Amino acid sequence: MEPSHLRRLTLRQIQIFLAICRHESHSRAAEELALTQPAVSAQVRNLEELVGEPLFDYLGKQLYLTPAGQALRRAGQELLQRLGHLEMELAELRGVISGALSLAVESSAQYFLPAELAAFCRQHPAVTADMQVMNHDQVLKGLLENRHELVVMGRVPEDRSLRFIPFRDNHLLAVCAPDNPLRHGPPLSLVALAEQPLLVREPGSGTRGILEEHCQAQGIRLGERHQFGSLEALKGAVAAGLGVAVLPEDACRRALAAGHLAALPVEGFPLRRSWCLVHRRARHLSAVAEALIKHLLATP
Repeated sequence: MEPSHLRRLTLRQIQIFLAICRHESHSRAAEELALTQPAVSAQVRNLEELVGEPLFDYLGKQLYLTPAGQALRRAGQELLQRLGHLEMELAELRGVISGALSLAVESSAQYFLPAELAAFCRQHPAVTADMQVMNHDQVLKGLLENRHELVVMGRVPEDRSLRFIPFRDNHLLAVCAPDNPLRHGPPLSLVALAEQPLLVREPGSGTRGILEEHCQAQGIRLGERHQFGSLEALKGAVAAGLGVAVLPEDACRRALAAGHLAALPVEGFPLRRSWCLVHRRARHLSAVAEALIKHLLATP
């Protein structure tokens, strides 16, 4: 492949290609970019001619990236990141923090981080934020695939390629329905807690992982468990008396104050962890990301 062929690639073609990769669909990419589907398909054909390889395989209605497509996606993402950093650096020369911030957070962080992000954006009105909420495993996957510059998580893996910056206490409480008689009794042992009907998040949840690791360290096996795919559904089930749960205080503070949930006394609780900002050590952080880190570390 002659390098001159790739020099004919346009930024718009890269943007269209990456939109298809995100949505795994020509039609949804066209909708996002306000283009017709034939226009998107024509750009893909032009890209494949320039690259000299097919970029997608089509099996039934499902779209898959070829090895050439995977390579182009990596290069395209890096190009857009570099352009974003250039935009921020030029703004810095003018004394302005400006640019886009890509942030992913574990679902329990959605109860406090939007307020902090709003305060940060008021200080820096030229910043645009893209905050995605997902479970622990999805956040970590996106970080390692370089799809997010910064992430917020409460359970940090042992990975030397990542830098962890604690910035906020993360206390995990045992909670139950307000009419549960156990809330007025002596503190339960961890064994007794594990024998209760437990309500947990889906596999991959950071909160669930912390509880399972804590019990495993004590040699305790969790008993009956009901699984929920969202925090709001889980809290509603606890309030209705289906069982008890272990949740971050940030996620249940309002429900506790309103009397919809009650704290359940358990020996050794609350579990004390930290919310952490996490990024890849090898990635050069943008001025916007650095400014957000400073902001969160300075917040009481």
